[in-house]
Amino acid sequence: MSNVITIGTKAVYPIIFEVDYGQMKSINCYLYQQGESLTLIDAGIDLPAFREFFEQKLKEYGFTIDDIDQILLTHHHGDHIGLVNHIVKQKQVPLYAHHVAIERLQLTEAYQLRKRQFFHQLYEEYASLELAGPRLKKMEQTYQNTEALKINAPIIAFSDGDTVCGLQVMEVPGHSPDSVLFYDSETKWLFVGDLVLYTGTTNALIDHDEQLNLLPTVMQYRQSLEKCLQLDTSVIYAGHQQSFSNLSEIVEKNLQRIDFKLARIVRKVAEGHKTALDLAKAIYGDRMKREFPLIMSEIIGYVTYAEMQGMVEKKNNDGQWEFFVQS
Repeated sequence: MSNVITIGTKAVYPIIFEVDYGQMKSINCYLYQQGESLTLIDAGIDLPAFREFFEQKLKEYGFTIDDIDQILLTHHHGDHIGLVNHIVKQKQVPLYAHHVAIERLQLTEAYQLRKRQFFHQLYEEYASLELAGPRLKKMEQTYQNTEALKINAPIIAFSDGDTVCGLQVMEVPGHSPDSVLFYDSETKWLFVGDLVLYTGTTNALIDHDEQLNLLPTVMQYRQSLEKCLQLDTSVIYAGHQQSFSNLSEIVEKNLQRIDFKLARIVRKVAEGHKTALDLAKAIYGDRMKREFPLIMSEIIGYVTYAEMQGMVEKKNNDGQWEFFVQS
């Protein structure tokens, strides 16, 4: 799983940190070499064990942190940005991320206040505020620890269609609003972040735009999966699990999974489960208390997608949304 692939003057050095991380199985980042230039794609998680593993893998590959020339991020989540501050303390390398990621990486006060306002209102409207306490408390803790958690480096923004360090950038929102792919058109290597994994699927996580509108994350996720099929690929490097080459087969399984979850949510609404909380309990039972943020994200995402498809409708009942199948 950690084999180096070389084509001409280009090479990929995988850094695969195996971990008990649910279906994710591992936390991955990659060294991408193009001639004399060495790019780190994603930066893992901020744990002492990962830091030790990362530096040991660099040594095995014949590198040190001083050899890294720049860092590219597929998105802003904590298991992809973990060692950025550690690296830039030792060497001031350029850091590149999607323009939507910047305030999320810098944890600006304005962004954090908007985020907390959005999720408090969202959980209230979707009848799940009673279980949202730990999630909202974590946001408050992040706010109190901003200086320790934010990225302490200048960030160079990129957008869809840009070329950075020899790699083409493609926006693929859904898992997060700032998710991107990096594509090498010569070798046909594709770095997908968390868009698609070898087994299982990542989550289309609910999020908001700058006006605090709920993003259509499931629809975005589906469109992003279909979009990546336009590329001619050889090896797919994902943020978790192993690399693979059968992209179309894996994407098709993901699309089928979306269809399955859509049909399930509509069926549960038809059975009389009117609120998001009722739907979550009906589908996941006691798991929803243990995995509240992910499960509620899925439920809200899919019931919103079903509404967009004209399969369900929602009505406001005393400040909370209730759902019904279209008659």
